[in-house]
Amino acid sequence: MTETETATVVAYEPALGRPARVGTWDELAKGTFRVATEHLERGDWRAAAELVEISVTEAEELRDVYERWPMSIRAWIESHGVAPDLVDEAASRLTALIGRRAMDGIEAQWPEFVAAVGAAAAACRERRPDAAAAIEAARSVWQGVHDRAVDRVSGLIDIAVRTVGEHALGALWDALMADWYDVHERRYALSNQPWETSAHQLMIAIVDGFHAHLAGTGRQGDIEIITEPTRVGFRFAPCGSGGRSLDTRITDGAPRAAGPYGFAVTTERHDWAWNTVGICSYCVHCCLLNEVMPIDRLGFPTRVIDAPTWNPDNPVTECTWWVYRDPADVPDHVYERVGRSPSRRPTRRGDV
Repeated sequence: MTETETATVVAYEPALGRPARVGTWDELAKGTFRVATEHLERGDWRAAAELVEISVTEAEELRDVYERWPMSIRAWIESHGVAPDLVDEAASRLTALIGRRAMDGIEAQWPEFVAAVGAAAAACRERRPDAAAAIEAARSVWQGVHDRAVDRVSGLIDIAVRTVGEHALGALWDALMADWYDVHERRYALSNQPWETSAHQLMIAIVDGFHAHLAGTGRQGDIEIITEPTRVGFRFAPCGSGGRSLDTRITDGAPRAAGPYGFAVTTERHDWAWNTVGICSYCVHCCLLNEVMPIDRLGFPTRVIDAPTWNPDNPVTECTWWVYRDPADVPDHVYERVGRSPSRRPTRRGDV
């Protein structure tokens, strides 16, 4: 492939307000590092370089929250009357479990990832024979950075559950995501923009975000897209973040809900966890952000989630996010499982 034939793989995405990958849904369902390697194999060196580089942009939101949330979690725990020395003791135990490097935080490791991406992009642009290996090296570096950061957040959430109580877990996530809630409400209100626009934005955000979470057992960021008459599904098998609590395949046989970690999962039914026992404490935020909060503020869930659940003998590790073509089509049980009434649901568009 000549330079003039180079495919357009990255462009400004209005839904995200920044550059992002472009392509068909089938193309976007593939992980970014995988697609970069595929372009390399076709001789599209420039496209491969641009795809590797956009992986940094895809990861920026995680860099932000995985650095902010740990500090906010500790402050929240102490604001609920837990003595700082008790939090220190729990944090020391967590450090022994997940390692000092994880506890140092994502920001300390971020330069390593950026450097690996830069080296891979340079190898592609210079058409070097080691370009494919450099892409894989960058993916591997990011996987390590990401997984250590997830373990840190999940472990600190576990400390919050054990010191303050499971009953307060929903309130903790409300505090951590307050800024997201406000943006979500303003953007996706039916009075703000047509639902077709919102649905597209929500779907773009899903594929973009889960590339960075490196969904799938191969940790490439691959997503299965399911098209149905009333909705579109995005399946992660497993998700690379909450899935670490549940799936042996992405944790070297040690899912974090099991020993020696024992990170908390719900032991009682709560509206903010789909009234389901066995929801990992990290996954709770998906229920709140996509179902509970939007129903309360907008009258409908923006995304409907078939969540993974922990069972030591037979965990369900797949997670599927659904975006409905019309919020009026969301079934009653989706409202009822989070303790809400379907009477909040908007009328079908075009109905009187």
